Amino acid sequence: MKKTLIVISSNRGWARELEQSLEAMQSAGAILLEEYGSPCVCFARCRALSMACETLRSFADRDVVLMVDDDMQIPLATAQLVVDEARERGEACSAIYATQSRTIAAEQRKDGRWMTGCGTLAIPRHMLLELEQRSPSFEMRGKAYTAFTSTGARNGRWMGEDFTLCDNLGGVHLLPAAVGHVKPVPLWPDDETLARIGLRIAESQTNKRGDQQ
Repeated sequence: MKKTLIVISSNRGWARELEQSLEAMQSAGAILLEEYGSPCVCFARCRALSMACETLRSFADRDVVLMVDDDMQIPLATAQLVVDEARERGEACSAIYATQSRTIAAEQRKDGRWMTGCGTLAIPRHMLLELEQRSPSFEMRGKAYTAFTSTGARNGRWMGEDFTLCDNLGGVHLLPAAVGHVKPVPLWPDDETLARIGLRIAESQTNKRGDQQ
């Protein structure tokens, strides 16, 4: 992790599991860059990566940017694997994590590469700086940033900022390595609430039948 720049965006604080993961990575030589307080996730990504490019120009030894989300649990060995693969392949790489719907946060492109969430996304230095050069810039509160990604319609479908970023990078090499996605336990309505709503539905249906007669 000695040549790695970790980049994180958050406006709600970090999961305890992530704090432990970051401490381990920093102890292994990574440096940490935090973007905080942006309510728009897409803007936060662009701002964080703009800050990362500035940092790369100041730290010539940093050759991989590791993007992490604030609700991840990343074993040090897995972080090192993802970073090493990105460094060796010269392309963006990611570990695999699950969503709350029990699917993986990734989708394969037609060329065989992947679009993934940004929970554990390693981007080689040269790829990020090249993407910066070919991406449009914009100003926010007197500060210039690069639009590394966007959210909206693309190729006939709606794409979030994470998949769009991966697409802009030319796709991601997905590794068969797991990282944790720290989420609260599912919340379910209680029986009393269900019974009350069920009664309202039944009353509504009875009234509708009466109107039709």
